[in-house]
Amino acid sequence: MGERTPLLAGRQMSHAGLYASPLHSRTVDRDSHRHKPDAEENLMDMGLSSKYESLDYDNCENSLFLEEEKQSGFKHIVSVQVNRWVCCLFIGVLTALIACVIDIVIERLSSIKFDLIQFYVDKCVAEQCLIVPLAIWLAFAVGFVGFAALLTTYGEPVAAGSGIPQIKCFLNGVKIPHVVRISTLVTKVTGVIFAVLGGLSIGKEGPMIHSGAVVAAGISQGRSTSLRQDFRIYQAFRSDKEKRDFVSGGAAAGVAAAFGAPIGGVLFSLEEGASFWNQSLTWRTFFASMVSTFTLNIVLSSYHGHPGDLSYPGLINFGTFDKISYHWFEIPIFLLMGAAGGLLGAAFNAINYRLTVYRMRRLTRPWTRVCEAVMVACVTVTVTFLLTYFNSDCKPSLDANNQRRVQFFCNDVTAGWRSAYNF
Repeated sequence: MGERTPLLAGRQMSHAGLYASPLHSRTVDRDSHRHKPDAEENLMDMGLSSKYESLDYDNCENSLFLEEEKQSGFKHIVSVQVNRWVCCLFIGVLTALIACVIDIVIERLSSIKFDLIQFYVDKCVAEQCLIVPLAIWLAFAVGFVGFAALLTTYGEPVAAGSGIPQIKCFLNGVKIPHVVRISTLVTKVTGVIFAVLGGLSIGKEGPMIHSGAVVAAGISQGRSTSLRQDFRIYQAFRSDKEKRDFVSGGAAAGVAAAFGAPIGGVLFSLEEGASFWNQSLTWRTFFASMVSTFTLNIVLSSYHGHPGDLSYPGLINFGTFDKISYHWFEIPIFLLMGAAGGLLGAAFNAINYRLTVYRMRRLTRPWTRVCEAVMVACVTVTVTFLLTYFNSDCKPSLDANNQRRVQFFCNDVTAGWRSAYNF
């Protein structure tokens, strides 16, 4: 385990297409080397790659290691433990600040975007030129989503998606190239901002887990590979085992910043993410999650003009619900609703799986992925515009989150309109 070896090292492909172990590699026919490109293509088709390496999460506790531990002394041990807690503090603060930047930038740019669309909607309702606001909306979608797709596809492809599967791989011993690089963090944050602005049905919450993990990996190592800078701090944590533990804390801090749930962040890392855990890591992870939630609360409350009002625990907000009373005879209806939700969820997962497999097989070139993202954005905007146009439900111009809705055919702009869409 001293050297990091590729996961597929020592394995060769026989003519029958089966794996041959290293002990039997000599029995492979010499002509099999001529088919090496075909073998590599078969591995790529199965989702395997020699670029992925295994991480060494075990300390070699031999006599030399134990002797070095004894000679380090009590002060060194205390210093390392204190630095672990300080590092978790920085992880929580920086993860929360990244979440604040994402939320504030999206809110500001969305306001500019929809104010412009609303202006042309109000103008074109009377002049019968509603194609103009639709075209403006589509232009925003193509520009924002196209930029996000180009940046991700040609910049850091590992930043695509939520990043949760990649972080789970890392926490379970698989090193994916560039998964915790600062360039991946920049691409992830920028891509999320422009994808949400473009109108894609995605959230800011999922990518926060990946962002928190990248922050944790960078701080705990005291250096940046992308920037080629070594700050010569936290050198005691420059091992796969220590880095893994801090990444677990960073992922939990990302969950806490997204949902305002510190305990939920700890449970996510414990149950869904890591396979290596200990009691001390539980408390440090919970500390990082608490710091992340509290920092996000302080910054967003100050930004919205209510400093000290701790009513912004996370990025997601389900709004407020009126006081509703329930009766006993409604329980069977709730049971049917739960069963229907489970069936629909299972159908969604099955369809999503087949679509994902199809996309992995068909959309292999970068430009096809960019075109796919732009096409989905255009379809989403067009469907949203048509639903807004034909919907006859009028609601207040501002929702519970104080966000404006685009409106059609409403006499009282401040009270309601014929059709509304919430942004």
